[in-house]
Amino acid sequence: MSESENEKLVRAFYEATVPGHREALRGIQAPHVVYDLPEGMPVGCGHFEGLQDVLERFLTSFYAALDVHFTAEEFITGGENVVALGRIQGKTRKAAVPVNVPFAHVWTVRDGYLQRLRAFTDTAVIAHALKEN
Repeated sequence: MSESENEKLVRAFYEATVPGHREALRGIQAPHVVYDLPEGMPVGCGHFEGLQDVLERFLTSFYAALDVHFTAEEFITGGENVVALGRIQGKTRKAAVPVNVPFAHVWTVRDGYLQRLRAFTDTAVIAHALKEN
């Protein structure tokens, strides 16, 4: 795939994170996709392997605690890697504490699928919001 096709696939990921459109996430990620999320993350941290693992362990814990969406504002593409810079915005589920924190996601795109996500964010901001719950 070309760099522009890789970027289009990553853009499609963020469009599909909007509630009601998340089913599309299955079709653009490889069955063996890998997510690496910061260890300091209060929910959904760690290493996840495979789409089923992402759906069952990461998404359930993350979205059980947070009602947020990912707004990608800038994309930097180089070969099979696409960096998405943006913000995680929304609120905590329990007490509706606002969440607005920047993120950097490094995606590896290969064979027409998202293969790997390495996520970086200010985990302390999210942890603080969840403590206010």
